[in-house]
Formats: sequence, C-alpha cells, structure tokens
Amino acid sequence: MKKRILSIVILGVFAVVPLIANQNNEYSIQINDKITIGTRRAYECSATIAHLAGFQEFNLDDFQLNYQAYDEYFSKYMKDKRVEKAISYYNSLRSFKGFSYDAVADIATYLSSDCHSFRAPVEVVKKNLQKRCGDPKKLQQIIADFYDATDFASFYESQISVYEQAAQVLYANKDTMITGVKELEKYYRTEINAIFISVSYITGHNNFGTSFNDGTNTYFEPQYGAGYFDANTFIHELSHPFSNKAVDEIIKNKKLMKLVKRDFKGDKKKAMESQAYGQVEIYLYELFNRANTNNILKGFCNDIYVAMSVGNDKRKRFDEIKEVTELMNRYRLGSYKDIYAFLPELEEGYIKILETADTKPLAFELSAEDTKSFTLLEKTYEAEYCGMQNLRGFRDYACRKYWRLKNAYQDVCMYETFDYLPYSNYPFQVNTGDVFRIEYLMNDGSGFIEYLRSDGEILDNQPITRGFLTE
Repeated sequence: MKKRILSIVILGVFAVVPLIANQNNEYSIQINDKITIGTRRAYECSATIAHLAGFQEFNLDDFQLNYQAYDEYFSKYMKDKRVEKAISYYNSLRSFKGFSYDAVADIATYLSSDCHSFRAPVEVVKKNLQKRCGDPKKLQQIIADFYDATDFASFYESQISVYEQAAQVLYANKDTMITGVKELEKYYRTEINAIFISVSYITGHNNFGTSFNDGTNTYFEPQYGAGYFDANTFIHELSHPFSNKAVDEIIKNKKLMKLVKRDFKGDKKKAMESQAYGQVEIYLYELFNRANTNNILKGFCNDIYVAMSVGNDKRKRFDEIKEVTELMNRYRLGSYKDIYAFLPELEEGYIKILETADTKPLAFELSAEDTKSFTLLEKTYEAEYCGMQNLRGFRDYACRKYWRLKNAYQDVCMYETFDYLPYSNYPFQVNTGDVFRIEYLMNDGSGFIEYLRSDGEILDNQPITRGFLTE
C-alpha cells in the first residue's frame, strides 16, 4: 500500500543521520553497499530549464510553493541570451521530438556535476540516450551555458537545506528500498552494482526512471519528487533499464511491431501523446515496465495492492496491461536464466495478445436499470439507480452508470481508499455517508466497476468521494 508517513517522524531521522558532502560537493546518504540517496546538480539544472520553459510536468499546480525559490532566483536571468536559448531549445525539442518527463532527466544522468562534460564517451551517450533528447552534444553545451549564465552552482548551494528535507522521506523508507532491490534482483535474475536515487524539489511528484551506461556497467539513477515515496513507484522506476533492454529486442520482431503499430493510432495514439507516450517504443517501454512492476510487487506487497495497481494502470490507457502482466507472470514463476531466455516466449505470447484484440467478444455488460440489489464484500445491499452519463469524446470511455447502495456506509467506511472523484462528476446530489457503485463501459466493449464512498472530505476546495478496496 502507499506509505503515509508523519512528517514529525521523518524530521527526527535526520537529527541522527545527516547528509554528507562528497568530493563533487553534492549531497548523499549511503543506505547500504548498493543504494545511495541524495541530490545531483545536473538533474536540478535540466529540470529548472524545463520549469522555466513552461513544461506542464515541471509546473504542477499543487507544488507552486516548491517552485517559489526557483522563480525568484531565476527571474533576473530570463533576458540573458544563454537562458533564452536554453528555453527555446527545450521547447523546440518538445515540439518536434516529444522531449518531456524522464527525457529531461535522462540527459542529466550523463552529465558531470557541473554540467560541462559527459560522464561517458560521447558515442556511448549517443547510443544509450533517448532519441527524443536530440543531439546530446548540442544539448550538453546549452545546459552548460545556462549553468554558467545563472551561476547555478551558487543557487544549488543555497538550497541545500531544502534538498536535505526532500531526501528525508526516502531515508525513512530505506528498509522498503532494500527489500525492493532484493526482489528486483530476484525477478530479473541479476545482481545490481550501484543505485543513486536523486530527489528534486522542482519536479513535484513526477518520478523518472533513468539509467547511466558507461559502456561497461549500467547504473540506476531514478529521480523522485520531493516528499514522495511508495513501493509501486520505486520498483517501477528502478525497472526501467531492464524493461527497456527487453523492449529493444522486442521491437526487432517485425510481425509484433506491425500489430502494435496497427493498434497505435487514432484515439489511442492521441491519448498516449497527452501522457508523453506518443511514440510506439516509449509506449512499449512503459507497458512492459508496468507489467514487470506488478509481478515484482508480488514479492513483498499483498495481492490486493497489486490487483489495484493493475486495474488503475489499465484505466490509464495501457490497454493490454492485464494480459501482459499475466504473460510476465510466467517469467516470474519460471526457471529461465534471465529475461533474454524468456524473450522468444514473451514475443510469441504478446503477438497472441495483439492478434486476439480485435476478436474479443463484448467483455462487459452494464447492469439493467431495474436492478434492485448488489452483493459487496459478501453482503447484499438494496440499490438505487441514479442514472447514466455519456462519456463519448473523453478518451475511450463510452458511458458510466451510477448506483447508490443503501445503508452500506458503516460496513465499508474502514476500508482503505486509493483514488477520488469530485462531487462535480456526479450528475445528481451527493451526501456524506453515500456509497456508490459506478459501472464504466469502454468503446471496445470492456469495462470495470468502482465502489466509492463519501466521507465528507474536501480536496482543492471541493468535496470528493473516495474509491475503496473491495477484494
């Protein structure tokens, strides 16, 4: 389950374990012989340019206080030609190559602490860097010029106390990290050399799974937003290098890629582009990463959490996530030497998933309007039908039906919640203590059911209902 940690406990940890400076004047804590957490100036510098360029994912409304120091400091440099050039180049890459999210962090993974050189030969960087980063040598020079123009080193030094605070949540979860890395190694049948987990105040709750390849070894350097940690995200970002290597092999299968590209168009493509997954390869990286994550989580999270993770990802546009998760489960339980030994079976299995996509029968039927009762958690409740809402034009949803379960609140109010839906999404009045069954139908005939309750909670100045676990 998502970890909820009281800030007073976290603050107490660092009174005992302070951050320590290394030779490059960057800050870190050694968790064990494999895991180090801290901050990196290259990450902060690249993310700052994206923030100033107006990238939405680096300007989240909920984290305006995080950006205040950045906005105040860098406002005086906005008319500097080197700063203008950096912002313009980032926007150009975004417009023509889809430069966003983890690509912004990926370039920083390869940069030295002062952003003036690469940590690996240029040919290695060009080979391993995401293609949407464009020419890495040109981008490196632009970031270095921005670094100099804004005296970024001084700004970084001035924010050390902020970065220390950002690292506290990660340190408080060190035991989960250690267990997670062990489960990751067990799943991929490999041994990890070193992981540096960077935290950033500039990214909000966005997290990026970057890796650094020096031509000999791969080092993992996921970046986390300040004050945020859960096991799902940790494993997901850590899995990227392994998942990407498998996908790099998969895309060589012409039959498989033909099927993927057949499906990756129209409404689906538009929806994925809105989430920065507008390229087939990136979509596949994320799809398989989610499937692997769900399987690795089975090593140390309960099945309810994993099931909800699968369900949520399926609703977030990765249509095959459930089927691919089940496919990767064969690898998790098998006696393969490594992921490459499973690759032929993986390709064959995924081709079957794609080939049957168009021939699936109607997978979900909405309840009849005169239905009077539903069984929830082994108890039957009388139900009031509240109407249907047309959702066509919203992603690939067709409609949803609402049912209010009578006298159910006291039976379900103790169950943990995982998502929310504002009152404004209900085409009728909602009251505290209400419990709803909402049935969603998708354009392809599939669907799912959510149960939500109203606890009287207010979020962002509006009342909301919360989904709760029912398994």
